[in-house]
Formats: sequence, C-alpha cells, structure tokens
Amino acid sequence: MSDTPLIPLVSLVHREALSSVFMSQVLTPLEEHRSVADVSLGLLTPVGHLLRSQYRPALREIESRCRQTGIRLSWIPSPPSRAPWLWSEAFLLRQWLTRRFRLDQSFLVRCRNAQMTGIAIEALKSFPQARVIYDCRGAEVTELIQQLGIADQSPAAWSPAVQRAVRMATQRERRAVMESAGVTCVSFVMARALQQRYPEVPRDRFQVIPCCPDVESFRLAIPRREHVRRSLGLADRIVITYLGSLAWYQQPESSLRLFRLIQTIRPDAHFLAITTAPEQMRQLARQAGLAPDSLTVLSASPHEVPGLLVASDLGLLLRDDSETNRVASPVKFGEYLAAGVPVVITPRLGDCSAIVREHQLGVEVNLSWDDAWLMARLRDFFAAQGHETSAMRDRCQRYAESEFSWSGLVPRLAAWYAELLNVPAPLPILTSPKIVSTR
Repeated sequence: MSDTPLIPLVSLVHREALSSVFMSQVLTPLEEHRSVADVSLGLLTPVGHLLRSQYRPALREIESRCRQTGIRLSWIPSPPSRAPWLWSEAFLLRQWLTRRFRLDQSFLVRCRNAQMTGIAIEALKSFPQARVIYDCRGAEVTELIQQLGIADQSPAAWSPAVQRAVRMATQRERRAVMESAGVTCVSFVMARALQQRYPEVPRDRFQVIPCCPDVESFRLAIPRREHVRRSLGLADRIVITYLGSLAWYQQPESSLRLFRLIQTIRPDAHFLAITTAPEQMRQLARQAGLAPDSLTVLSASPHEVPGLLVASDLGLLLRDDSETNRVASPVKFGEYLAAGVPVVITPRLGDCSAIVREHQLGVEVNLSWDDAWLMARLRDFFAAQGHETSAMRDRCQRYAESEFSWSGLVPRLAAWYAELLNVPAPLPILTSPKIVSTR
C-alpha cells in the first residue's frame, strides 16, 4: 500500500439528491473514488424535502448507502425556490466547510453543475488552497432555453424575465468555466464547445468523463442472458429494446417506427420496452400498429435493468439533432454496451455516434430518411452482421469495460486531482465491495 495520503475531496450537489440519476451518477462514482480520495458529500437540498415525511424514505436510503460505503454525508438546507433570498447558500456552505477544513488546507471541491460551482466559489473565498472543479453535465444554457419553450423564438422576442434567466444562466456558466481550477465534461464534443466559447482557458484544465453505468452489475448479469430470454418467452426472437422514459427527446414514436421497419426485414423481431411509463408505451405501440405478441413492456427499478437488458439483441438510442444532444453522454449508451447490446443510434449524439461507427458497435441511422432509405440501411446492417453477432456483442462489452467503467476512470481522475493540488498522485487502495441498493 502506498504511503501517499488520500486526496481530500468534497463532492457538492445542488438540489438533485432525489433525481433519477443521483445513485448511478453521484454515489456510484464516489464509491469508486474511495480508493484514491477521502470523500465527503454535501447535498444542498430544498428545506421542504428535508422536512416533509414523503421524502424521508428516499433520504434515508441515501444515508444508509453512504454509511455502508464510508462516504461522509451532510445535508445542507437550500431555501425554497419561491424565496431564494431567505438565506445565503454560500454562507451555509462556508460554515460547513469551516468545520471540516483549516483555512490554509488544500482540498478539492467538485461541483455538479454551474450553479453549484458558483456557490462554492463564493464559499471558498476564505480557503486560498482549495480548488474548485466544475462538473459540467450538459449544455446548461441551451437546456434552459428548451425548458422555457423559446428555442424557436428570436432572443429579441423573449420577455424581460426570460432574457434575465438566460443571461444569468450564461453568466453562471462563464464564471464556472473561468474561475474553477478544472472542468469535467461528459463528452469530447462538449469540451471542444467550451474551449471554443472560452479560448482563454487552458485546454489542460478540461477532462472528459462520460456518464458511466455500473459495469460490474452488467458483467454479472450477462451469463444469465439465455435464462432471461426464456423466462420472457423470447428465446427464439430477435429482441429490439427501448430503454428509458417516454420524454419527447427520447423519441419513442420514432423508435416504434424503426421497429416496424426492422420487423419487415426480420419478422421474428420483438419489441422490448423497459420504461417508467408502461401503460403509455402500450398505448403508443397500439397506435403504431404493433401486434400484442410483438411487444413486451416492463417497468423496472435501476438495479433490475442489467438483468433485463442482457436479453436484448439490439438497443435503440434515437435523438433529434440539437445542440443539447450534440454534447450529451446518455447513461443508457454505456448500459447497452455493458450488457453486450449493439446500438441503433442517430448521428451527432455526443461522442456516441462516432464510437459506434469507429468501433463497429451497431448501426447509425438518420431519422430524416424516408422508410425506403431506412430499410435499406437496416437490411445492409443485418446482412453484414450475419454470423458476427457474437463478436459484436463481445466488442460492445469490452468497450464498456475499457471506456465506460468508473473503476477505470477514477485512477485517471486521481492523477488529475493531484496535479490540481500539486501533490503526489495516490495509488489506488483496495476497498470493500460497494453496496448496491436492492430497493
């Protein structure tokens, strides 16, 4: 074991503790960090969530998992969204940090999103040796514009309130990039976009860390593939899978359209939907003309997904060509690959589309093509695949283990952390197995 001390690392999350990706994209990577870092987690959480009984089971689950994996957790009350002026989040954060660190101590603070980064920069003015990392999760300004429903409007037509909201989001992003010691991006496309927008920021301050699944849980599920297929009654079918919610940007209607074309080429095709909205998916499938015996719709908790996804032969990952998607890193891309499932993907989806092309991990299709062009593309793919199905599945799994595994990415992050703090990089130490929730 190395004598180099663990890196003091504080992870800060702003009002996202109850989000659907919190466990997989916050807690799971932090658990992997324990081999190289002394980890503290600060969750700035709406005070209403901390006080209301309906949220307590979810909060207790987070507390239990942190306790079992050795992550020091603190809840930091965030004011109600209707009255953000009630108290200063930066002040409370400064008080919390003061109880844990000396003013002259070196430590890292990794902040999820630009708003959290700005709060931390304010709080750390009394800590000259602390270093802030902006964990950029997406095109935040563009996403706000889409949420406000003004993407098709000229900025001159925006209301004063909307203009102010977009201006503040832009300022938050600029401050987060310019004043942090480093920026993590979920894709190389995103990193290049930020570098072009802020050319004065040195390029070595950027690191690309994609959204990763728990690769180990998929590796353990793969040997059960045939058993799962038999239990679902799909042993002799080619299983085409839709994974995710039915949010518009996940293109459920386009996915059903594509499946109908696949079914024309492969009559043995079966549509497997693993979704949070099963009844709505069944209704969409009926409207698309799918026969009941061509469809299986399941609702699954996150820890059940690996055991189901390994039954698939092909995964659907369709998105529209927008700025948000051009820089994205969908978690389900890594999940498909970790399950050994090739992907049907649209162009310019973060780094994912290029990865599929360059490493032969599926097929790229353009939703603007008419049915004849799409069918020709899909027919060529199935014909070329032939007896290569097993080899493609192996390529997908190996790529996920190599490039989308937290255990593989954390040592690289540790070396970067050490550079930011100007200390020797710690060697990973053995830790106890992480606890996976079975809730």
